[in-house]
Amino acid sequence: MELRQLTDDYDREIFAKCLSKARETRGVAFRDTSRSRLSQAHLAFGHIYALFEDEEDATEQMVGGFIMHDLATLPQTCVKPDLSHLPPDSVIEGSELWSLSMGTGRVAGLAAAAIAGLFQAKAILVDPIVRPMDLTARYAHFQFVNASEPVLHPYLETLDGDQVWVQPMLLEGPNLERYVRMGFDFLFKGPDGRRALRIQKPASKPQLDAPIPVLRSSGHEHNGTVGV
Repeated sequence: MELRQLTDDYDREIFAKCLSKARETRGVAFRDTSRSRLSQAHLAFGHIYALFEDEEDATEQMVGGFIMHDLATLPQTCVKPDLSHLPPDSVIEGSELWSLSMGTGRVAGLAAAAIAGLFQAKAILVDPIVRPMDLTARYAHFQFVNASEPVLHPYLETLDGDQVWVQPMLLEGPNLERYVRMGFDFLFKGPDGRRALRIQKPASKPQLDAPIPVLRSSGHEHNGTVGV
């Protein structure tokens, strides 16, 4: 598989369409409320990553992805927990993790762990749905802990217009270090135990503001499980 950072408007538009499809067809069927502009803000200012089955796949063939932002760039989605004791640029909020194919959510979650490591995150905040369906177990597997009581998500609703409740969960300290290490192992550790990253020789001198190069997984299986 290939992990790409999406930087131009067209790629972000395709990501948004695939995200909406995943929300409406996989797991809990939900959507943004009619007045919400949260997803647009994340798409405009977050770090967006998409997964593809093959490196030659066109943008329209993405099968999963996620968005991350630090709390110095955008505020946290829900009012809880209170993270004011942490530097805002050290807290990463993970959002819009989705997949359209079996197993891709697991890969996206592990790739997100490595990206959080590159950002040198001191804490990761997520808001998995807890009602009408409990999706917290996949995060508890990686030692995310409940950071407050469940809260009403102010920007989401079910397709029937019902409320969506989420459970804010936090990962920090040694558990975060283990999670990041798992992500790096997944991306860079081959079946023979060696850690390697495929690097293409640039055709010309790289630009200082060039986007982050794509990361390709080694294709081996991993015992961790993360989904959407």
